[in-house]
Amino acid sequence: MYSRKEEILKTIELHKQGLTAAEVADMLQIDRSNASRYLSELYKEEKIHKRAGRPVIYEPLTDELVHVDTSTDVTFDTLVGANASLKVSIQQAKAAILYPPRGLHTIIFGETGTGKSMFAECMYHFAVQSKVLKRDAPFISFNCADYAQNPQLLFGHIFGIRKGAYTGATEDSPGLMAKADGGILFLDEIHRLPPEGQEMLFTFIDKGVYRPLGESAQTYEASVQIIGATTESSESFLTTFNRRIPMAITLPSLAARSLDERYEIISLFIKQEANRLNQGIQVEKDAILSFMLYDAEANIGQIKRDLKLVCAKAFLHYRTHGQKNLLIRRKDCTLQVQKGLLKVKEMSDRLDRFLEGKGDFLTFEPGASDVVWSHDPERNMQVYNDIEEKVSTLSQTGVENIDLEQLISRDVDAYFETYVEELAQTPVHKNLIPQDIWQLTNNLYDIAEKELDRKYNEKARFAFALHLQSTLDRIRDGHMIIHPDLNTVRKQLKSEFQVALDLSTYIEEECDIEIPFDEIGFISMFLSIQVGEFEPLPINKVGVIVLMHGRATASSMLETAQELLGTDTGIAMNMTLDTEVKAMYNEVLSYVYEAKDELSNGVLILTDMGSLNSFANLIYEETGIRAKAISMSSTMIVIEALRMSDAGRSLEDMYQNIQMSFETIVREQFRNVNEAKGTRKAIVVTCFTGEGVAAKLYHRIAPIVNESQVEIIQMQFIERETFKKHIDSLMEEYEIKAIAGTVEVDYQNIPFFSAYDVFDDEKLNVLRRIIGEEVSIDTIVDSLKDTLVHVRSLPALIKDLQKAVHQIQTQLHLIVEPGVEGGIVIHLAFLVESLLKGEDARVFPNLADFQKQYRLETDQIRTILMSIERNYYVRISEDEIAFLLKTFIDNRLETNQESYTQSS
Repeated sequence: MYSRKEEILKTIELHKQGLTAAEVADMLQIDRSNASRYLSELYKEEKIHKRAGRPVIYEPLTDELVHVDTSTDVTFDTLVGANASLKVSIQQAKAAILYPPRGLHTIIFGETGTGKSMFAECMYHFAVQSKVLKRDAPFISFNCADYAQNPQLLFGHIFGIRKGAYTGATEDSPGLMAKADGGILFLDEIHRLPPEGQEMLFTFIDKGVYRPLGESAQTYEASVQIIGATTESSESFLTTFNRRIPMAITLPSLAARSLDERYEIISLFIKQEANRLNQGIQVEKDAILSFMLYDAEANIGQIKRDLKLVCAKAFLHYRTHGQKNLLIRRKDCTLQVQKGLLKVKEMSDRLDRFLEGKGDFLTFEPGASDVVWSHDPERNMQVYNDIEEKVSTLSQTGVENIDLEQLISRDVDAYFETYVEELAQTPVHKNLIPQDIWQLTNNLYDIAEKELDRKYNEKARFAFALHLQSTLDRIRDGHMIIHPDLNTVRKQLKSEFQVALDLSTYIEEECDIEIPFDEIGFISMFLSIQVGEFEPLPINKVGVIVLMHGRATASSMLETAQELLGTDTGIAMNMTLDTEVKAMYNEVLSYVYEAKDELSNGVLILTDMGSLNSFANLIYEETGIRAKAISMSSTMIVIEALRMSDAGRSLEDMYQNIQMSFETIVREQFRNVNEAKGTRKAIVVTCFTGEGVAAKLYHRIAPIVNESQVEIIQMQFIERETFKKHIDSLMEEYEIKAIAGTVEVDYQNIPFFSAYDVFDDEKLNVLRRIIGEEVSIDTIVDSLKDTLVHVRSLPALIKDLQKAVHQIQTQLHLIVEPGVEGGIVIHLAFLVESLLKGEDARVFPNLADFQKQYRLETDQIRTILMSIERNYYVRISEDEIAFLLKTFIDNRLETNQESYTQSS
């Protein structure tokens, strides 16, 4: 009797024209999904050929193979971790094999992809090497899940079938137990055995005999060692199995293994691919790091599949561009793999030794004898052979200047589609999102599509699933969810908000959890954000520049957003910490000039720090291209900016919409220091009741305050985030000079004074100086008008300088008292005058050391002063910037806010 897979192979071989999975299923009267899975396995084992297209046609295999897999069998000695994480497991396995007289039956526990099948095969090879088994002893492997829905067939497959046992059983058929006599029978997913199969297996384990299906009288003996494998945990596994199978071995998950072992696993897999192709493979360092650190929930098996995918992409590029070596780049890896780089910073000290001194690329040459995975259902070369065949065919056409990679990539996508289909049939599709969350998300979005009459693609659903998983965790942990502007969402997104209400009820019923009203606002925003495909518009789109500090911050953020949206809109500019602000600005300016025709509708600059925001105004003044800048940009803001750009939205529309949707994230960016804050000044005193302690603080502060100019506001403190929202509300009318209270608040660079500080005379004096009267512009102008004669408009200069001094304090997170602030403004006015007169600048002692110590702070001041330089045609030297920074540091007021501290 043939196995089901063998029956399918024979059927394909008899139909030279090829068959679809549905046709095979009809012919053999089996389930279509089972037929598809067996056909995929036969294809991977290179026993049949697959013709690309829809539906997929499976044909008998031809002899035309270009690449051959030369991998050899793997043994315990060649396993990664043999002397580390697998040491105890291997010792147990060897003991089970050597235990007299016939070894111990064994159960192997481990998550999907940990290598249970391979480990069982290693046990077999060890038994042969140790002469416990003969050299020709059989090793029979069977997956119990294949027939889990048909217990009778599963029973017959393992123990054999007697003629007449059921309709269609026309002859005796030996089972796997008979075939494994004298060797090992490996039962994968043994927990899927039905009760009848379990009882028969237990009888064999206890007595060494079994009875085929349909046999009522005679029993048969066999010398077979049983090795079972299961993804179930040992604690939850059937006690009957635990009691009868004496040796239990647990294989560690990938997360439990060291970085050394993970690096070795990755290296060996790449070497294996190099051997398959007999071709060197170069791997970008960032790609190696990504594979070392990403969350491979399906363990080693997933790393293997993901590496195969990226190797196939590299091979396509290699053949169509005539390269000497295959090159695997980070950008060719899946987004999930690339996310491994997010862990680099926290593990940098553990990673240095792996890649130190190896340059930007690591090279893996063929010919290495290392082996990785002999029990490998994917040891096929078909994807490489398909690429080779198509390249050869197209190259013979004689067409010049043809982009072969572009031309054949769609055909090669058939392999990638198969890869995705395989993931969908395994737990690998749960890599980032648990299955229940993913299912819940799809149900929610199916409802939303009907209610809102719009489509959401899988990427949009994926983004929301990540959010939903985080939200449920926060609610269960008791963390409060506050929406920054719920009322605006309710007004602006009425349809989405109504649907979100319905969805929240659904979530509550499914998860037995209460969804906060504020969370409904976030759900509404997700329903309004279209993470999907866009049709190209005939008009120029607004350009988007992602400008961030760091070597790859902007690139990584933009690439993530582009991949989620399926767009190539946007450009990333990385500003390394040793890059001068001027040089960075020139790079941005150069880009805008070069792309001026495409940027006629403007450019939106997304930055991580406010110090780069001045670029927008400078760009507009120098090029005439309208520009807006948004600081503290997150990945979500980049996604939204790209989405609206692709949709053809105007620059002002994009700017205002991001302001509305993400107000808390970019609040500081949209509030001008002098314009958004009211002219009135205030001090906030607070305690939990809004009375009591607050009243005492009020009476302590009132004598030092001119209440005609500075108002003292008493406020209740119930919850930190709510309190911050109240502060935001007050800042629309007041300039909040300080907060005093019983609960420390670090917010908006506002100095905080504890109750203890208020009753300390020295600290109270600091507060007095902070709220002192600011020197007015008119006063400064009157004192300097007869002295500064080279400045075209002294009032304008003083106003610009006062604004710059305010910005510097905000960026450096420090405060100087009003008198010092006025003095700095006057100092800068004289500096501009001296530069216009061409006088020599001062020399700052040990400038290089000072700049090294305060590199970021120097950069921030330089950026803020660029508008002064441009407007007044001067160049402020690095020495003068250092003097200015030192003045701020030396005169900062010590408050209980997170104060400016020197770098060490």
